[in-house]
Amino acid sequence: MTTNHKKIMGLAVLGLLWGGIVVWEWLAVEAPVRVPLSNVRGLASTPRVPRGAIDRLHVQLDLLAATRTQREMTFTTPRNIFAPPRRNDSEAAPGHLSESDAMSELALRQQAVLDDLGQFHYLGFVRMEDAWRKTGELAVLRKNDDLHVVRTGETVENHVLVKAITQESVTLQDRPSRVEHTVLLSEEAPVQP
Repeated sequence: MTTNHKKIMGLAVLGLLWGGIVVWEWLAVEAPVRVPLSNVRGLASTPRVPRGAIDRLHVQLDLLAATRTQREMTFTTPRNIFAPPRRNDSEAAPGHLSESDAMSELALRQQAVLDDLGQFHYLGFVRMEDAWRKTGELAVLRKNDDLHVVRTGETVENHVLVKAITQESVTLQDRPSRVEHTVLLSEEAPVQP
């Protein structure tokens, strides 16, 4: 016998062995037992009260009065546990900003960040060969006189993160404030030195 015949013979023996095990298990399986459902824990179901038995119902006036007083109580707004800690009232300056002033100050800071991100111009998209494609496409950005060649995930000027690069736009995010800005592809010609 050659080695191929031995391999085929061994494969046939293993196949018959597995087939026998499958048939044996198939014949040994019992049908599941069918048992009607019954309530073994909890309260037994009660029959529905017919509509004519209204005279047995009564109103518990003390519970009704207690719920009325609960509804009329005034509640304070819950404290925001995710807000940054506040200074004590003794440390607060008398000219402390109101909530509307704080909101307008926040809006002014966000507008300043957007103005800073708006100074970036998207000059072009660089498509790399297939071997370089794993590292991502490159984008050419200009801010004032500085040119930046960036990939997704890189940081520009230590505070601007490049979130996404497409052929039409680049999404930038200011790290400290988490404000995002999308810069569209510029139509202008690059500045010649």
